[in-house]
Order: sequence, then structure tokens, then C-alpha cells
Amino acid sequence: MIKNLAAVFFGFFVIAGLYAEPVGRTNKDVKPIANPILENILNGMKTNDPVKFGRDFDDTMREAFGGEKAAKTIKQIYDQVGNYKTYEYLGFLNAQGMTKILWKAKYDKTGDDVLITVVISKRNNKYLVTGLWFQ
Repeated sequence: MIKNLAAVFFGFFVIAGLYAEPVGRTNKDVKPIANPILENILNGMKTNDPVKFGRDFDDTMREAFGGEKAAKTIKQIYDQVGNYKTYEYLGFLNAQGMTKILWKAKYDKTGDDVLITVVISKRNNKYLVTGLWFQ
């Protein structure tokens, strides 16, 4: 199972929350915005494409996990759990101007469920990832 990859991605949500707004107030608002962002992250991981993987990251996340760091992180996650097979949207929480979205995922190298958490905020009419965890 994943050795708590929460440490792999550190969300900079306290700073981001100072000038951001949540994605939405209902599942009907949040899910259609969040699912494509997650799909892009997962497909970037599956194809080992760091640019696609970090396409929706904010500048702080790009700086922390861009380029070679992204490739290393993708490999680390793949080595532990493999490629995703399915994911299921669980819901969201809004706090400090951000939306924390949760999914339950299945991967091909483990029988355990993996909790994926993506923190997204809306800034300048763009939805940006400010945090990402695999647990």
C-alpha cells in the first residue's frame, strides 16, 4: 500500500486561501470541474508526462513538483500502486477559499482503496490545484 504519500505533495493552501475562492457550493458545481482536473493528473501519471500531470497546478505547486521532480514523484507512486483502474467521486469540503475534493481509487498493483485528495481554488477565473495527496 502507499506509504502515505501525503508527504509527497504539500499543499500550499494557507497562502493560496488568502486570495482564492472555492470551486462551488454543491456537488453539481464541483464535480464537473474537479473530475477533468483529476483525469488530467492521472493520465499524466499513466503516460509519464510531467507537463500533463502538472497542467492545472498553481505556480507554487509547479515550482515544488515540476520537471524532474514530477517525473520522480510519478515513478514513486507508480512503483507503489501502479496505474489507476477506476476512481469514484466521494465529495468535497470548502474551507479558507479552497475546495478539497475526495475520490476513492483502485490501482492495478494493490487491492487496497487509495484516497486521492485534490485541493482546488479559483483564482483569476482559473481553477488551480494547490494541493494533492495519495493515501
